[in-house]
Amino acid sequence: MNQLEGRKLKISVVTPSHNRLEYLKVAVMSVQVNVLAPLDIEFEHIIHDCGSTDGTKEYFIANLPPQRIFYIKDRGDNKESTKDRQWIQATEDLRKDGKGELADNITFIRSEHKVPPSQARNICIQKSTGQYICVLDDDDVFLQRTIHNFAYAILQNPTKKFFVSDFLRVNEHLQYMAKEDYYGWVFSSPQEMLQAIFDSCHFIQGNVCFSRNLYDEVGGYDESVGMAEDLDLYVRFLIHGHLNVYLPMISHLHRMHTANFSIGCDRDKHHSDLTEIYNRNQDKLKVMGIKLTLSN
Repeated sequence: MNQLEGRKLKISVVTPSHNRLEYLKVAVMSVQVNVLAPLDIEFEHIIHDCGSTDGTKEYFIANLPPQRIFYIKDRGDNKESTKDRQWIQATEDLRKDGKGELADNITFIRSEHKVPPSQARNICIQKSTGQYICVLDDDDVFLQRTIHNFAYAILQNPTKKFFVSDFLRVNEHLQYMAKEDYYGWVFSSPQEMLQAIFDSCHFIQGNVCFSRNLYDEVGGYDESVGMAEDLDLYVRFLIHGHLNVYLPMISHLHRMHTANFSIGCDRDKHHSDLTEIYNRNQDKLKVMGIKLTLSN
């Protein structure tokens, strides 16, 4: 099935954030400077501020019109489904002289408390309008042709729903970290890729673009999951039979720093995450012949 459904291709970049305003500004800039030519496509950037106290809310409401600003009203305990939370659109324009420095393809969502990553991303995607989703962490940086390159691959493979690229690791100052590159692999089937994941030989992180239809098909991010919610989602893509298209390109710079979730995610933690993901999906995985081996 063609995922575009007769419409112009639009890619939604989604970015949850908590107390990383200076990094977030760089992430936003990296999306906005993407060059799309010669493709006739569109993109938007959905940002979810999860209770930041560092001026993130003040910065965005001072630079966006009220029709691009939304507030989430909920109980504040993260126990209710994100689908049940109330949306309130801003009504007051707080820009100076009605002008701001941010583009009108940015949507800002504010929760008044910290929200787990799975819930934060689901909230972003609820407000997205693109047929395809790219996830960009608030401390990472897109390359200038990332959206173009994903879009070109989508247009060349209109029935495919899942795309994976390479990425580079950099330090907190965006300096390249040698011997830390991530490169995707080419697999012949979802089963082969799943076995590599549960052998602990391969993983997927933020280097993805997937269709909104596929996201809906598998039920979105599992809101009961803590860490590794992204890998959990991609495993379910594969369980549903959707092998990714691998793109040999660098999609983004993954920033490593002391406040980064990736710090401290050692082999034991990764194996623990894989075990939890496998146990949640073990009935389907066993039918597919996938074993939890954790060989590395």
